[in-house]
Amino acid sequence: MSVKYSILVPTWNKLEYLKHTLDSIINQDYKNFELIISDDFSTDGTSDYLSHLKDKRVKVVKPPFKLTQAKNYEFILGYATGEWISIIGDDDGVLPNFFKILDQTIAKLNPEIEAISSKPAFYYWESVDDLYGDRVVDYQNFFKKNDIINSKKSLFYALLGWKDRTDLPMIYTSGIVKKTLVDRIKIKSNNFFFHSIVPDYYSMIAILFETNKFLRLNQPIFWVGASSKSTGKGVRIYQDNVENKTASFLNKNLYLSKEINKSLHEVGAAPIYFYECILKHPYISKFWRSKFIYNIVLIASIIYFRLRLTTQPWRIKNNISFLEFKKIIQREFTSKYFFKLMNILIYLLIYLGQKFFKVYLIRLEKYINYFKKKFLQSKNIVLVSNDRKKYSSIKSCNNAINLLGDQTI
Repeated sequence: MSVKYSILVPTWNKLEYLKHTLDSIINQDYKNFELIISDDFSTDGTSDYLSHLKDKRVKVVKPPFKLTQAKNYEFILGYATGEWISIIGDDDGVLPNFFKILDQTIAKLNPEIEAISSKPAFYYWESVDDLYGDRVVDYQNFFKKNDIINSKKSLFYALLGWKDRTDLPMIYTSGIVKKTLVDRIKIKSNNFFFHSIVPDYYSMIAILFETNKFLRLNQPIFWVGASSKSTGKGVRIYQDNVENKTASFLNKNLYLSKEINKSLHEVGAAPIYFYECILKHPYISKFWRSKFIYNIVLIASIIYFRLRLTTQPWRIKNNISFLEFKKIIQREFTSKYFFKLMNILIYLLIYLGQKFFKVYLIRLEKYINYFKKKFLQSKNIVLVSNDRKKYSSIKSCNNAINLLGDQTI
């Protein structure tokens, strides 16, 4: 029997979280999947732990030498045989009935849809209180009808800062894609899927450009974990100790684009991340690489910094101030392509758009959900808590959600 789902878990020195990630997958009441784990030379006992896993659905692989995050993603992707593929972080997990919900969703899909994005649920491990406060778990499912979304519009909205990683399809946690789509992208991309040092963002660009539409699953099926060891917290993505190594799975083009100012990229502004991925994409059309788009991205990044990063300073990876960031942007700006008046109009448009999408719409959705729950008694499962003793792991959260009600659609 052919494998329906390939769940891939690249890992490095996160055994304390990895155990819970794997547990959430293996303990699903479902058979037709493969769980592939790539142990990237961990030194914390991961190898010994994995050697004791006795499950026919589990396969442990090891690269020939230590890899960067993006290169480990490419390495493990080569082992996937399932019809649908997802890479899951080693401090993330999946929710109860993960595979059953996917089965029901996919059975109703138009064959044209090759990518699924899902609303995330969040679990905050210990030692991240300084970043996220005392919140432990945030799961909200109002069983809202799924949406079919235009890919190219979403790509443009991402560059404007109107959409971010939680809204878009990717091959990483909160997204799952068809193997046929992965294979098609690889064939067009020198037989490599990933071409940027930020693999999750790159997968979004690659998927959005290659597809016409994707499905937005408006109930969580993945846990997005935040831990003190999360890769996104630091600048390890810029460090590559395997540049001189040779292997068939290694893409030697995995470095930061020379057309992007590193100081801008290190800030962590989503529009800059997306545009850098565009520059590294092997076959994306010229429009998306144009100076017109770059100028829009620069303006969007200023607004993104002001609206989001100034209120979440821990996300700024190089501790740069807003004024310093703005000065770099001004030096990058190719003003000859825009009149000053047009700059002002574009700035206002993007600013209002980011405010609308990320502030007012989210606030409105909360009010609507509260109204439904309070007055309409609509079906919902909400688990939001800061009780770490009660919700000490993803497993305890999954048990609680099972008790709260049937999760299947």
